[in-house]
Amino acid sequence: MGGQGATVAEFVRSSGPLRGPALHRLALACAATMARLHARGVAGLRLSEDSVALGAHGQVFIGWTPSAAAYEGAVADDVRAWADLMVFAATGVRDGDPYALPPALRLAVAQCRRPDWTARPRAADVLRVLLGQSVANAMASVDDLLAC
Repeated sequence: MGGQGATVAEFVRSSGPLRGPALHRLALACAATMARLHARGVAGLRLSEDSVALGAHGQVFIGWTPSAAAYEGAVADDVRAWADLMVFAATGVRDGDPYALPPALRLAVAQCRRPDWTARPRAADVLRVLLGQSVANAMASVDDLLAC
């Protein structure tokens, strides 16, 4: 990840699983980055504990590779990978217990892990859940995040 900081795996190994505001910031930063990339037509992200790096100022760096899957399928795979990354960040284990997550994050993770990929939310929908605001405020906040 070339100087951007520690990967999530490195951070969890050295400091332990993320909790509270740190976990929420990671979830929100990853979901916002994913939503921005999806809005630009980029899918097939490599969202894993070994490929997401944490910057010194709370930013995240996500690798991506062009996906052979159809765009919609790649988007659904990305949100599933985001959910798995959040469980790892909170537990330190790839298949950790999602009940270790706070309620709003647990809800988003459950939606993103649906077996039917067509029923998974878009990244912008995940942001709305994480922001926990009214729909009107969440929409404005999501639009602001995507404009970056």
